[in-house]
Amino acid sequence: MYTFLSFVKTLLLSPITKPVLIAQNIIQQPDKAYPVVDFLKGLSVLMVILFHVFFAVFFLFKKDVDKLNAFIASIPTELSFILAFDKAVDIFFMLSSFLLSYGLLKVYSKKQTIGIRRFYLHRFFRIYPLFLVALLLYGMADLDKLIKDGWYSLLFIENIFSKGIIPVQWSLSIEVQFYLLLPFLVLFLAKSEHPIKWLLVLTGLSVIMRFAFAYQTPEIYQTHWIAALNQPIGKVYMDTMYYVMETRLTPLILGMLWAVILWRYPTKKITVSRLTNLILWAVALTLIYWSLRFPVYHVLSPFYSDFNEVVNLTAITLHRVIFSGAILGLILLSHYQASNSNRNPLTQWKGWRLLSEVAYPMYFFHFPFIAIAWVIVLGTVDPKTITEISLFNIPFVFLLALFLTLYLSLWLNFLVEARFIRIGKQIETKWFGGHNEPQNRLNKSK
Repeated sequence: MYTFLSFVKTLLLSPITKPVLIAQNIIQQPDKAYPVVDFLKGLSVLMVILFHVFFAVFFLFKKDVDKLNAFIASIPTELSFILAFDKAVDIFFMLSSFLLSYGLLKVYSKKQTIGIRRFYLHRFFRIYPLFLVALLLYGMADLDKLIKDGWYSLLFIENIFSKGIIPVQWSLSIEVQFYLLLPFLVLFLAKSEHPIKWLLVLTGLSVIMRFAFAYQTPEIYQTHWIAALNQPIGKVYMDTMYYVMETRLTPLILGMLWAVILWRYPTKKITVSRLTNLILWAVALTLIYWSLRFPVYHVLSPFYSDFNEVVNLTAITLHRVIFSGAILGLILLSHYQASNSNRNPLTQWKGWRLLSEVAYPMYFFHFPFIAIAWVIVLGTVDPKTITEISLFNIPFVFLLALFLTLYLSLWLNFLVEARFIRIGKQIETKWFGGHNEPQNRLNKSK
């Protein structure tokens, strides 16, 4: 009888205790080589969720400009950079490229090859199982669309044809498309005598390409963002500058640059005076802050009262480039400083490890939980009854959405993600033999 009651108790409590155990197991994993990766990935997850909490209001008021402008006006100018937290995706791009490139370069150093088939096999088991779960769950909301357009998603080309079913799949599709090139680029760079120079050239070409895409569509830079937000030109902007790989290449290339620099100069140290270090950090943080001030949402901003097409075109071209470049600069500065002990308390916090390990399911599934959180906080499912939204609602919605998303993500990590990664590794070993493959413990975080 006692055993039965104990079993029932365990069964009833498992929805609470099991996620806690999963989280504890993640947190207790051995430290990784580069804690900054967990820090940036965890921070990026929080940034994306907070951005979409705000953007849910934009979606709600998209047909009522006055209500939307009133909400934007309630945001202090100094905090308006939060409205550009979608740039966290650029951090994801850079991290993904770094982790995979660095892993491939380490394999090349040992074997003078990179194992392209093994690379793609690992990518398949890392991406596809959880992706299929997400596709089926989101597709249940519109089965006809799933049947009609699902193959675009399965081939990761829905961002090209605007046929998306999962709201955030466009970024994963960009990464997958880039993966088709990545191992060959890494192999070329590994054999090159001047890989850093080649990457600087590619970075410059990616910026030129972004400029060309914007310039060839004049309405993109001739219309300021808030005016285009809910107009047809807004879709043109997103399809041209946001959802496609051609205009999002820069952080992916910078991730490769990060990997090549660490690979070529693993033990190099630099000595920087405290004043110089302070100046460099101040400059980089200023660049990050001002890049986050674009797009400009406040209609009373001088950016709009003195609207200039050249300035707008320049900002459209460079704001993501500056953001990613400044972050990479700080990463390299911190890594190569002679006084750096690699034990920064900020990056060592175990919470970043947790968020980093479940970043993939959190990125996929935070959308519906943001909607649920807004319904709970506002107390209604009828948007017509909502006349205004207080800025003070944002923290409650954010924390509730974060908790619900994290809860589901822990289960998905245990039931799907980690399980299929293990299966993939077993197949890798069976097919290719055991060695330090590109996707080692460092790369598992991607």
